[in-house]
Amino acid sequence: MNENIKKVMAEKRRMTIGQLTDLLISGNLRRELRLSKTDFSELIDVTRATVRRVEGFEGTPSMRMVLNTAATLRIGIDFPECGHVEVVPKRSR
Repeated sequence: MNENIKKVMAEKRRMTIGQLTDLLISGNLRRELRLSKTDFSELIDVTRATVRRVEGFEGTPSMRMVLNTAATLRIGIDFPECGHVEVVPKRSR
C-alpha cells in the first residue's frame, strides 16, 4: 500500500455519495492516490474497463463501486436526511 493511500485512510474523510461519485468520475481520487487505472481497479475490486468507462464519461459508477471505494479508503458517507453512516469492508469468513 502506497503512502498516498495510507494518508487518505488516516484522514477519515466524510462526504456524500454525490461528492465521492464526482471524485470517481473526474479521476481526481485515483490521481490523488497516484495509482494507475489498473491499480485503482484492483484496490476497489472492479475491472479496469469499469474505471476507464467511468472516467471517460461512458458510464456512471455503480453503487457497488462507490461503496467499495468508501469502505476500502475508510471514507465515511453522509446521508443528509439520515445523518452519518460508516461503510465497512465485508469480513472474510
